[in-house]
Amino acid sequence: MSEFAGLKAIVTGGASGIGAAIVAELERQGAAVAVLDLNADQAKPLQFTCDVADTESVNAAVAAAADALGGIDIVVNNAGIGAAGDIAGNDDAEWARVFSINVTGISRVT
Repeated sequence: MSEFAGLKAIVTGGASGIGAAIVAELERQGAAVAVLDLNADQAKPLQFTCDVADTESVNAAVAAAADALGGIDIVVNNAGIGAAGDIAGNDDAEWARVFSINVTGISRVT
């Protein structure tokens, strides 16, 4: 029996890439998993649209996921972005956007 069997997880950025691989592995090991992603497929069960840069979006998605799962045992803060262009070519607004998603987004979700 897996240590994840019967647990309930949410994965931000879980609709593609590394996040989708995390979702697949958690499910393979017996966890129930809700995907929180900007590009969530609303036709699929347990996928919720979530912008980790927006507190209201996070609150709504986490509440919906917790309700659907019957609670949350595991949080995987996987959502993240890279800055557009190089370090010298980005203004403060771009760095604030990256920080809001990659750093503050983690605390919003948690």
